Amino acid sequence: MHISDLVIEGYRCFKEKTVIPLNEGLTVILGENGSGKSAIIDAIRLILNEDEFDNVKITEKEFWHSVGNTKNEISSNFKIDLIFSGLNEREQLAYLPWLDPNDLHSASLHLKVQNKINSRNRYKRELWGGNSSSSIFEWDTYKSIQCTYLPPLRDAEQRLRAVRGSRLARLITKMELKNNARERIEDIVKQNNKELLKDELIVKAKDNIKNRLINSLGEQLAQDISVSFSETRFERIIENLKLLFYPLLDNEVSVEEFRELSENSLGYNNLIYLATVLAELEQIEENELSTRILLIEEPEAHLHPQLQTKLLEYIEKQARISGVQVIVTTHSPIIASSVDLNNILVVKRTDFNNSPMIVPLKNVGLTPKQKFFLQRWMDITKSTLLFARGVILVEGIAEGLVIPELAKRVLHKYLNSKKKISDYSLEEYSVSVINMGGIYFESFFQLFMNAEEQGKGIPIRCAGITDCDPKKSDTPYVGNECECNNPALKLQAILENNKYCRLYSNFKTFEYDLALCGDNFLVMVDVFLEILPINSSIRKELEEYKKEFINTKDINEKAKLAKRLLDRIDDSTLCGKGLFAQHLAYKLADEEVEFTVPSYIEKAILWVCNLNERRESNVPTSSRSYTHK
Repeated sequence: MHISDLVIEGYRCFKEKTVIPLNEGLTVILGENGSGKSAIIDAIRLILNEDEFDNVKITEKEFWHSVGNTKNEISSNFKIDLIFSGLNEREQLAYLPWLDPNDLHSASLHLKVQNKINSRNRYKRELWGGNSSSSIFEWDTYKSIQCTYLPPLRDAEQRLRAVRGSRLARLITKMELKNNARERIEDIVKQNNKELLKDELIVKAKDNIKNRLINSLGEQLAQDISVSFSETRFERIIENLKLLFYPLLDNEVSVEEFRELSENSLGYNNLIYLATVLAELEQIEENELSTRILLIEEPEAHLHPQLQTKLLEYIEKQARISGVQVIVTTHSPIIASSVDLNNILVVKRTDFNNSPMIVPLKNVGLTPKQKFFLQRWMDITKSTLLFARGVILVEGIAEGLVIPELAKRVLHKYLNSKKKISDYSLEEYSVSVINMGGIYFESFFQLFMNAEEQGKGIPIRCAGITDCDPKKSDTPYVGNECECNNPALKLQAILENNKYCRLYSNFKTFEYDLALCGDNFLVMVDVFLEILPINSSIRKELEEYKKEFINTKDINEKAKLAKRLLDRIDDSTLCGKGLFAQHLAYKLADEEVEFTVPSYIEKAILWVCNLNERRESNVPTSSRSYTHK
């Protein structure tokens, strides 16, 4: 059971009835300031009575009112409706009065607030489930909907502190219900009390107080005393527990080396807090009636780009596997570019006297290929160069689109894992692929190459990937290398032993070298055929290329075929490198497609991910005999 639709009318900026579709797992709401993102979150909080951080108070400002030079108008009431979908049989029975008679898998909850003050100086509100406001309303069922809200400016340290009602105490309390650990923990504290009484210092302190009582009151009037922990009840024990942190994952570190959260960064404290909240929400038995909703405003607060990306990946995964519905608002382009397009909801306000426009990107009619291309395009245009743990510099859009897909295969092969290829990514190593739109390696390398001198460079690995660019007619391969005409290659010798920068090059060009590896040529021709119109005159020619490739083992002939394919890809009237790369990347996203990654690309990826520590030449074995002009 999850919220499939939020319906708002007359509330804040929503004048007309507006339906806001929400995903079962993760929904990320994007929009400029004042577009209505917070109104959506607060509407859910208001109808579900979520008030941990602050009561969602109803004031005159909650009612829609006109702005500007128009006649001063204000709504006479506002309505907030939640439509729940996907109810199982148990939920259908529990939410019976809320059910839609035409669809037993759907239920609804409604809130209506009149713009009138009653005798208690409050606005009159009605809350009901289902189609009839007069139906029986069971509060226990209503309270089973667990809604947790994390505000944009949250004090994570305060919420994790050893105080009554802390997040840690709440988590342990819910876990105890499943583990029956109350008596065990109380016994541990009681046993420690016994050991405490034997300590010489405690005994002396206790006897000192006792003797003074006897001396002042006499043995007949004096009372006896003892020493104990302040509380031995489970509730008070866990309220006195506090979270500590250590900046690295190290199982050998003793508890004494851990630090107070006040010494941690705001961003990491936010992550610890969020992890605690998610752990708490997961402490629900499968057979327990509970719908879990997590509302997060601006999760990017205090987080650098790589952490934003990893956080959203984690939240999306938890929403999917743990059954927690997560609704996020953000201004972060990093988050917007890393989340699946189907999870994005755009809120756009064009007329301040009418409701905002709600645009779920999954509804705009994107084909799977269009969605894939847009997703990849946004991913490669992230400006994360100054925050990454590794950078791969490429010359153009083709490499920028395809190399992230090739990297998944390289990492899967190198780590020899039973996981799927799609489980790997450069983001896992905080490596960003930067499309330079040209060959300006020297300027980019300057940011990193002198990092061994403190303060002279950014100490992260930066790998450049470039082309040899011999004569257009050349067909190089192992043993038949050609003279390179790429002036950037002079940097290879300069950077050969540099700790932070390397430049990797190929035989000829990116597409040519891909086609020369293994049976990639056949895959690439198939991709080209998918792009071409059915009636294209060169389809037969390309089919002949495939037959020739299959029937020959001569590397010289295969090199000539690779050049012919490159010439066709280069022809913008037929295809063009950018369009071909989009379709090739889409093809490589299919894990069933066999594809060989060229050596120079594989080496660059392993080096920048710090997975290959061998001090090899940065020039591929097959191209070490290149001469450079």
